[in-house]
Amino acid sequence: MNPQPLLRACDAYAGRRGWRVVDSLHDATGQSDPTKARERPALARAIETLTTTDASVLLTISPEMISTLATEYAQITDRVAHAGGFIHTMGWPEMQPDNRRSA
Repeated sequence: MNPQPLLRACDAYAGRRGWRVVDSLHDATGQSDPTKARERPALARAIETLTTTDASVLLTISPEMISTLATEYAQITDRVAHAGGFIHTMGWPEMQPDNRRSA
């Protein structure tokens, strides 16, 4: 799967909200444990970015892109909060051109 359309959609979504994008990342690791940095290096880098920059939002299209398991998602939510940020889910409908609107 080519991640570029997803990354562009996230960047556009952030732009419509006036959020400055610090980095656009994607893990191509499939179903892997998001709590293990070696299995999800881009997610680990995103959380580190929340700690080392003024970034505060980890933007994703859906919670399932972080993990399909509630316990793993909760662990990542806690790590993101500890890093000073929060997870914002934009939703799959935002991927449809007809649903995009200017802020």
